[in-house]
Amino acid sequence: LTFVLGDSATGCYTASAPLCQWGKALCSWAASPPARELPSVLLSPTCHDAAVEEAADLALRQINADRTEGYILSLYRIFSVREHPQEITGSVFYLILDVVDTECHVLSKQLWKNCTVRPAHTTVYGQCKAIIYINQSRKIAHLNTYECNLQPVPPRYIWGVCPDCPVDDCPTEPRYLETAVKSLAKFNEESEQTHYFSVLNVTRGSMQWVIGPAHFVEFLIQETSCSKRDPVADISKCKPLSPELAKIGFCKGSVVNSDMEHKQSVTISCEIYSSQDPVTGEGKLQTNQRPEESSQNHQQAFSLHLGKTTGCVKILPPSTEDISFHKLRESQNEHEDIKSVSAKAIECTSTPPAPDGETTHVDEPGLTKPVTGPVILPFPAELSLSDSCPGEAKQTDSILHPLLTRQRAEV
Repeated sequence: LTFVLGDSATGCYTASAPLCQWGKALCSWAASPPARELPSVLLSPTCHDAAVEEAADLALRQINADRTEGYILSLYRIFSVREHPQEITGSVFYLILDVVDTECHVLSKQLWKNCTVRPAHTTVYGQCKAIIYINQSRKIAHLNTYECNLQPVPPRYIWGVCPDCPVDDCPTEPRYLETAVKSLAKFNEESEQTHYFSVLNVTRGSMQWVIGPAHFVEFLIQETSCSKRDPVADISKCKPLSPELAKIGFCKGSVVNSDMEHKQSVTISCEIYSSQDPVTGEGKLQTNQRPEESSQNHQQAFSLHLGKTTGCVKILPPSTEDISFHKLRESQNEHEDIKSVSAKAIECTSTPPAPDGETTHVDEPGLTKPVTGPVILPFPAELSLSDSCPGEAKQTDSILHPLLTRQRAEV
């Protein structure tokens, strides 16, 4: 079973300043199994319960591992959890997680706990709804469905705390591509790679006045067929290597102009990901292990069952309104008429669900094969009844804190 990635076009819009307008994706729970009658009682464990914390960790690892675009999401807090114990042992958890993005690109396959959360003025925040089945005795942690709604922090929150901080601009603006090309030229000149790299696409761009105009970019690069043994005047003329052979990289660069000294300072740092790196990454197998832990430590490490999964990540337009984490879903519905403009900001993945109760086939070695699947219910409308939910924030921030929902509301 495989994932199918949804795409759309790319573009920008102009409000008081040029910003990127992120489009909507066709994301729904339609691919979930047929609705069944809800049990009389769904458990409401505490949001700080160890099993709940682990379920949230595993769900977020799987969400990040399955994505091919954007940045790794980090857990801000557990907003709500309902638990449905299964007759076949194990439990299905229905989670609502407050999340923020990090400085790690998803291609790095890093664990979210190992990634640095972005400064608040550049943060994209939101909520993910996830359904995950966990069976400790069979060492299974299977993400069934997820849906994430994200949005940049409203500019007025940034300007109120840090009026001089750069705010993310539209990365498709020509000036940011120019910045990426200039900074990549420095990398191509100084790196020990055997081939030249070219810009694949710019993922973030911002501008700030320092000693002159300064532009900052984050972008993906791809390995080309041009060898560094041969001088190349225009790298854009070099053809990319085939996807099976080409390395992909993620770079952060800047070009700072000094109006007084009439000089230009260029910086660049890149991470290169080999085409041979396994796409499963740390987030899929032995998901509860740190990289330094032995692969034979099975007491808490779950082999992840890679079965049917439906998922979607949507990034909404920047808003001038006060939109809390929990209200992002409503905000998305209000933007139904926004044209789709960013292929890199929207990801939908889906595979057709197998009938409940059938034997699940998994080809990966070492994975447990359950005899029957768990009972997956429609996502419950009622939030956790526990007074401990929402849980405590993993970090406090003067910009993000006001955006947290103060009272629980209906989904």
